[in-house]
Amino acid sequence: MTSTEFHLRNAVVMTGNGPSAADVHVRDGRIVDLHNRNGPSTVAAGDVDAAGLWLLPGGVDPHVHFGMPLRDGLSSRGWRESSAAALLGGTTTVIDFANPSRGEPIADAVLRWQAAADGVCLCDWGLHATVCDIAPERLAELDGLVHAGVPTFKAFLAYKGRLMLAAAELRLLMRQVKDVGGHLLLHAEDGEMNAAAEAVLAATGRTGPEWHPAAHGPESEIEAIRQAMLLAEETGCPLTIVHLSTAAGLDLIRGARAVGVDLRAETCPQYLFRDESLYARGGDDALTALMAPPLRSPADAAALLDGLAGGDIAWLATDHCAFPLEVKRREAAHGFAAVPNGAAGVGERLLAAFTLGVRRGLLTPERWVRVCCEAPAGRLGLAGRKGRVAAGYDADLVLFDPEATGTRLPVDGHPDPSLWTGDDWCGRIVDVWRRGEQVVRDGKLVPDVSAGVFLSRLLPD
Repeated sequence: MTSTEFHLRNAVVMTGNGPSAADVHVRDGRIVDLHNRNGPSTVAAGDVDAAGLWLLPGGVDPHVHFGMPLRDGLSSRGWRESSAAALLGGTTTVIDFANPSRGEPIADAVLRWQAAADGVCLCDWGLHATVCDIAPERLAELDGLVHAGVPTFKAFLAYKGRLMLAAAELRLLMRQVKDVGGHLLLHAEDGEMNAAAEAVLAATGRTGPEWHPAAHGPESEIEAIRQAMLLAEETGCPLTIVHLSTAAGLDLIRGARAVGVDLRAETCPQYLFRDESLYARGGDDALTALMAPPLRSPADAAALLDGLAGGDIAWLATDHCAFPLEVKRREAAHGFAAVPNGAAGVGERLLAAFTLGVRRGLLTPERWVRVCCEAPAGRLGLAGRKGRVAAGYDADLVLFDPEATGTRLPVDGHPDPSLWTGDDWCGRIVDVWRRGEQVVRDGKLVPDVSAGVFLSRLLPD
C-alpha cells in the first residue's frame, strides 16, 4: 500500500488500555482519526481489510546497537541489516547510542552516528549519548545535546579502564543531567567486582565462554543498583537501570520507588525467557548467550516477568547488539573476556514476548503493547508521535495475526543461531507501515523501502 491516504478496516485495534473495534484513517503519514464500529465495515477500493487481525502500534525499541564499532574494525551488524530485521519484527522506531572515544566531544560522536545511520537505517531512529568522561568541557555539552533532541544519556559502572565511572564521577554526571532536564540510563554492574572475578578466572585457566557469567555475578548488579539508587535519591536525577537481570535488583528498585526516588527499570526478552543453563552447554550455545549482564537463574527470570507484568518494570527493550558467530568463535580463542558481548533480538522481541508471555497468560495483550510500544515512547521523548494508534500520531502500524502458529525465527532468516532460533513461535507479523508507507507486506520486506528519519526528542515534564 503506497497511497498517501487509506483506511484500515475491520481490525481489532490493540492498545495499552485494551482492544477496540475501530477503523483507522491514514493520510500523509499520520493517523487522522479512528472510527468506532459496531459490526463489519464495508471495504472500498484502496482500503485494507484487516478482518481477523490485530492492529498494533509500531514497536519502539529504546535500546539497540546497530553497526556499533568495538575495536580493530570489529563492529556489530550494520544499520540496514539490523533495521530490516526490526521492521520484519514489527518495530518501526529504535533508539541507538552514540559512543564517543576517550576525549572526543560528545556532540562529535552524535554527528558520527547520525552520518552512519542517515539514509541507511530503515526504521525511524533516535540517539542516546554515552558519557564516559566527566571533564568539565564534556559536562558542559549536555545542555546543548538536550536542545538538539538528544536528551537521554548513558553511563556505566561496568567495564573498568574503558567506560566505568567511579561513584563520585557518577554523582557529578547525575547532577548535570538533572540540571539540564535530561534523563540518565545506567549499565548497572560493579566494574571493580567484575574485574577482580575475571582476574581470578584467568589466573586459574577458566577462560572458556561457560565461565563468562562467573565474571559478572548477580552481586555485581545488585551492588551497582544500590550505589545508583542512593545517588539518584541524593541528586534527584531521573534514572533508568537498563537490561535489569536480577530479582534482587528489582526488589531494590521497588524499594527506592516506594520512597519517591525517580528510578525506573528496563529489561529484555533474554532475561525473561532464557536462563544461565545455556552457558553450561558450552560451545556455540554459550557464545550466543555471551552478553553483559549475563543470563541469570530461572527464578530471576520468573521474578522479572512478574515485575514486567505488574508494572514495576517500565518497558521491554532488547539491547540488540548482534555480532557474527564466526567472530565470537574466533575471539573465544583468546578467552571469554575477548569475545564481543551481545545478541540479536530487535526483530524477535514482539513475537518472543507474545509466545512466551501473552499466550501463556503471563502478560496481558494490553501490557504487551504498553511495554513494547507506549511506555518507551512516552517516557523517552516521543509522546504524541510514536507508540500509539491514536489520532495525530505517526501512522506506524502493524497488522498482527494472533492465531498463527509455526512461525520461524529469526525473522530475517539469518543463518547464525540465535537465542530465538526455531519454528514453534506463535503469532505473525503480516503487514507493517512506517509513517504511512508500507514497509512489510505479507511478512516480507517491501522492495526499495525508503530510509527512516532521525527523531529529535523532547522529554515530558
